[in-house]
Amino acid sequence: MDRRDEEKNEATIIENSQIPKKIGKYEIVREIGKGAMGVVYEGYDPIIRRKVAIKTARKDLSVSASIADEIFVRFTREAIMAGQIQHPNVVTIYEMENEGELTYIVMEYIEGEDLKTLISKKKILPLEEILKIADATCSALHATHQHGIVHRDIKPSNILITKDGNIKLTDFGIARLPDSTLTEEGTLIGTPHYMSPEQFTQGQVDGRSDEFSLAVVLYELLTGEKPFVGD
Repeated sequence: MDRRDEEKNEATIIENSQIPKKIGKYEIVREIGKGAMGVVYEGYDPIIRRKVAIKTARKDLSVSASIADEIFVRFTREAIMAGQIQHPNVVTIYEMENEGELTYIVMEYIEGEDLKTLISKKKILPLEEILKIADATCSALHATHQHGIVHRDIKPSNILITKDGNIKLTDFGIARLPDSTLTEEGTLIGTPHYMSPEQFTQGQVDGRSDEFSLAVVLYELLTGEKPFVGD
């Protein structure tokens, strides 16, 4: 899926989405985000009495069959990949369910902001805080790689900082296992400013690709600028 397809799909979701009162057993509090994959809501579990984040995708989106198939492959893959990893620095997946044309992932609700938001404020963090972010994200990636999973999209918007200062890695929508049959041959996967060279050349990726991307993020945190600024 190229950028134009994602923007068109996002526009379709924004036009057609309505905020439901409930999804499954979960009460919907508010909408907290939209994207090419669907709509994300803040929800409330009335049984366990906790906030949750609910990420949704619809099977009846008015997009081409090939794009819809890719959306659901990525959506399902995120639940499966992240659900395997139990780590304090990885967002916890609670469940994935279907309700009619709607498929949704229920996950840990994070109160805080992502690194992209911090960087957009032109705020250079103290070195001690940057080292804490680096340590926690490395720990999350170590756990991810121990499961044989390569995240492939390490970037500021996928690293969250909670209100109490904890670090959470999220969004495994384009992650892959080394023996996966879901590789997108001939397709560039990732976010260009943070991608490793082997991702650009569509070569074999492993955990070192994630480490490269994290190094780019840390460079940006330390300097306020991206190391590679070409188109």
